[in-house]
Amino acid sequence: MSELSLERTGIKGLRYMLVLLFWGPIVIGLLNYGAVEIQTVALMVVPVFSMIAVVSIINGISERTRVALVSALVLIIMAFAWVALQVTPLPSVLFAQPAWQDVAGISPSVSASISLTPGDDWPSALRIALPLGIFVLALLLFDTDDRAVGAVKALAVSGGIVSVLSILQFEIAPGALLFWPKIAYLDSLTGFFVNRNTAATYFGLILLLNLALLLHALGDPGIGFADLRRWWYRDSKWRALGYGLWFSTSLIALMLTKSRAGLLSCLVAITCLLVLRLFRRSKRQRVGRPFSAPRIAPWLKRSLQLVAILLILLFVLQIFGGRTLLRAETQGVGDSRYCVMPGILSAVANQFPWGAGLASFEDVFPGYRDPACGLYGIWSRAHNFYLEGIFTFGLMFVMMAMVAFLMLLRFFWIGLRQRRGLRFGPEIGLSALLLVAIHSAFDFSLQISGMAVIVAVLLAPLVTISLNPPGKSSSA
Repeated sequence: MSELSLERTGIKGLRYMLVLLFWGPIVIGLLNYGAVEIQTVALMVVPVFSMIAVVSIINGISERTRVALVSALVLIIMAFAWVALQVTPLPSVLFAQPAWQDVAGISPSVSASISLTPGDDWPSALRIALPLGIFVLALLLFDTDDRAVGAVKALAVSGGIVSVLSILQFEIAPGALLFWPKIAYLDSLTGFFVNRNTAATYFGLILLLNLALLLHALGDPGIGFADLRRWWYRDSKWRALGYGLWFSTSLIALMLTKSRAGLLSCLVAITCLLVLRLFRRSKRQRVGRPFSAPRIAPWLKRSLQLVAILLILLFVLQIFGGRTLLRAETQGVGDSRYCVMPGILSAVANQFPWGAGLASFEDVFPGYRDPACGLYGIWSRAHNFYLEGIFTFGLMFVMMAMVAFLMLLRFFWIGLRQRRGLRFGPEIGLSALLLVAIHSAFDFSLQISGMAVIVAVLLAPLVTISLNPPGKSSSA
């Protein structure tokens, strides 16, 4: 064996090892109930950024995904620069919080700052760095079509397995959450997470993944007996059956969470996915297909698929989603999250544009909380990703959110225009982005670090598929 072959074998083995290590933080985040503790996040950040350095040296940076990678790194720099500004001691006459003047009357040695929790903001900044770092690492590792599609399929299958395990535990031991007693949401499936809304976001994304892969595996079998017979003898039928199974289990798991916003956002995302399929360009009709029944127009066939899948979803919703519908009917908009909304809006208006500090919500929000809404529980997070982001990070959150959202939209739009065989990649990307964006307006899924990591792991290979030109299935 030549020296060059040995070198390539060694690099290939190192790549496999790095890919295995890559999935480590994701597994840790799931098994640690979504990495809600900052200690878990800190332990995950170090290996992630260490692997970024190693992979970038070994692999280099793909020209096709360089813009996405640099954008993520710029967002990290923007976040840390803003945290540095918020925690920097300032004269009270500048932008410092007025509350520091009251503190100075008790302890004159205390320095004023924009943030009301300067000691906790730097650790909380790791919650921003972790998912963005995972996104960068995934772009580096899954830089070709084959690798990116493999990562998407791994997420879909592993998510299906998680849905089965979650359903079994909910039915057999509803009072347990993984290895410990369950203390909240005893009547709802929460999967490996503490909160049912986070679980609904996760299972909604897994459902979306498996539905897209199912439709991709089904292909275009036609409507004639000969067409169906040919499709049945293709290997893809087994993949279709597998994705159909994981789609079914993730759908049942989603229903059992009883999350109203999670169910609604998932239905909207599925509709988006199916509508995007309607606008696909049809492949050239192959001639000389013996004994094939007349083929109907592709747009009509996809329309029928859309209607059929929506009817199936409504049927399953009627069977398994009764608890969710009952909860929506009995509570309506009368639960506490809507009662405290005026207080959150008032807090956002008072703290804009500088923000109150990245870790300040739990300490500052009680001052705006209406006692008429009840005093039960501690609000450590707002049930709205956008409002909490503006409250804690001010104008910088608006800028970062717009940059991230618009860049992702641009990447997936490019994918819709240039990909054909792998067009399901940008279709999943846009639909998943819509799902997360809608659900984040009602719940705090993205504030949970483990869920943010899952979203980053999902979006990165979809960005790779979207930006790769057709034919780049493997590395050079």
